[in-house]
Amino acid sequence: MKKLLAPAALFSLGALVLSGCTDNNVSAASDGSINVVATDDSCTVSTDNAPGGTLKFNVKNDGSKINEFYLLADDGLRIVGEVENVGPGVSRDLVVLAPEGAYFAACKPGMVGDGIRSAFTVTAAADGQQVSADRATLQKTATDQYTAYVKDQAEQLLRGTKDFAEAFATGDEKTAKQLYASTRMHWERIEPVAESFGDLDPILDAREADLAEGDQFTGWHRAEKDLWAPENYTKMTEKRPPGNCRRHGGKHPKALRSHAQAQLHPRPAG
Repeated sequence: MKKLLAPAALFSLGALVLSGCTDNNVSAASDGSINVVATDDSCTVSTDNAPGGTLKFNVKNDGSKINEFYLLADDGLRIVGEVENVGPGVSRDLVVLAPEGAYFAACKPGMVGDGIRSAFTVTAAADGQQVSADRATLQKTATDQYTAYVKDQAEQLLRGTKDFAEAFATGDEKTAKQLYASTRMHWERIEPVAESFGDLDPILDAREADLAEGDQFTGWHRAEKDLWAPENYTKMTEKRPPGNCRRHGGKHPKALRSHAQAQLHPRPAG
């Protein structure tokens, strides 16, 4: 999954340390999670310490740039846990298993540089609980491997979708039908993760019967309805776009492609 890079924000390490990102005015969540509010120039954490064990950080991006949040080991280099690609206005959770020790909490506006850091301390685990460094390492390994899997599936989804969209938009139904299931399969494999990205899942994978009044029908199932059309249904690729394009090319194939793609995934108004 490729990162979307916002314009770089340059910070010196000294300025980052001095800026600090802990603010006791941000209250902790009632479920025990640690709130993090990230902006383009600050990283506000609701506490600078927590008992050892499973830690949950609720990260909200109140800035204009894509952000990231990290829990770093005491050397400031090793990543204990991270959450990437937190878009403006989006909230994401980071859950890590952390034994007692010294750490750093860090936000990275624009996903560049060393980030805005502050010290974070994990104290002894509650009575009766033991948190081993080995277990924490195993959990991080599992997380890293799953992250790599999701990125691989997302990249295959992107490549396949480009080929599918080209076939669909130009009226090559045979190819589009062949690509539909094998391409959408990659979406199904990462859907539990994709559902955490706001309205991405309903835009790409909503079924017509699940739409509320006024919702637009877009995405995979809109294309599916065209490819395996019910009786008396006018397909998107058969609707005449400006310029009187014919379905299989005609005088204006580019206009036809743009028309069909707009019907499949129209841009928001405004």
